[in-house]
This record gives sequence, C-alpha cells and structure tokens, in this order.
Amino acid sequence: MHGGAVTLGEMKPFPSLSHRTQENEGAKQELADIAAEQVCDGDIIGVDSGSTALLFAEALKKNLSFLTVVTYSLDVLECLGRFKNFQVILCAGHFFAEENTFYGAMALDALEKLHMQKVFVCPSALSLKNGIGDYQKEIYPLQKQLLGSGDEVYILADSSKFEKSALFQLDTIKPHYTYVTDRGLSPELRRLYRENQIKILCERGDEQ
Repeated sequence: MHGGAVTLGEMKPFPSLSHRTQENEGAKQELADIAAEQVCDGDIIGVDSGSTALLFAEALKKNLSFLTVVTYSLDVLECLGRFKNFQVILCAGHFFAEENTFYGAMALDALEKLHMQKVFVCPSALSLKNGIGDYQKEIYPLQKQLLGSGDEVYILADSSKFEKSALFQLDTIKPHYTYVTDRGLSPELRRLYRENQIKILCERGDEQ
C-alpha cells in the first residue's frame, strides 16, 4: 500500500450482539442505506450476520420489491422471510445463540453450493496493513465462504472500524471490493484508501 503512513491499528473491541445493536446505530443506519442503493430488483445477494446486517436487511425492504437473499442469520431471515416477493434461503446448521446465527459444517456446506451476484459482509475491523478482521471463530468460515461466493463483494463497516484490527483475518483489503461506510470517516482516511485504489462509498448517491 502507498499514499501515506499506515498505523498498525488498535484492536477493535467485540461486545455482545445486544450492545452492538445500539452502538453507532446512526452510522450503521447511514451505511446500510448506502449499501441498499447498490442492490437492484431481481438480484440474488448474500448477507452476513450481525447488527449491521440487520439494519441493511431493513433498508432492503424500503428500497426493493423483489429479491433473493442468502443468509445464515436468523435476524435477517426474520426481517425479510415474510416480506412480499422476497425469497430467503437460509444456510442452517448449529445455532449460535449469542449471535442469533447459524454455523458449522451443515451451514457451510449449504453456502458452498450457492453463487450470488452480490455479497455483503459485515466485519469487526478494517486495516490497510492487517486486512478485514473479525472475532467469532464459529462464523469465520461462513464469512470467508461468503466473500468467495459473489460476483461483487461489498464490505459494510461503520467509520469506527477503520484502521482497527481483529483476531481473525477474513481477507486482505482488496481493490476490487467495495467498502461502504458512513460520513464519519475522516477526510484523511478517505484520501488514504482512495490513493490505494480502494473504492469507498460514504455518501448517498456515491458512485463506485
């Protein structure tokens, strides 16, 4: 990477799902609305689990009429499963109650058989040096698989997660991914990422 100094990035805390649902809610709602603008009626998409994924699912209902959604998140299923003209495919296996999501070999096997036009992954941390990171070893294999299952990859992370690190690296920061965040991302970081050919969307109506 080039275009300025890159810090090692402090470790991003990983509180409970209930706490994360209230943490930075405005920023997450903002980026969820931006991410939903990238989805078109008729798309087949994959959606990660977690608090940001749930807000993204809510935004999809406001913007779209018909859609196919692949997920391992019970929250996303409950949000979209009965919504008219939305088809939800649940990759289920063992239930991880702390995160309200499914994991394990059966869920992973189901996900491996599917291909999507667009996938939306919601990590805990992003760093130019340390890549895309998360904490949950149970969900990690599913997130890794989701990254490889779409024609287009969108990384959804509020501005507090930038230049932070997490325990597990899901992937490096790849220029062909699109990174969706909120207006709270500093001008310095916007410039640094864009100088490294990283596509940042942080305003409604931003073009890739």
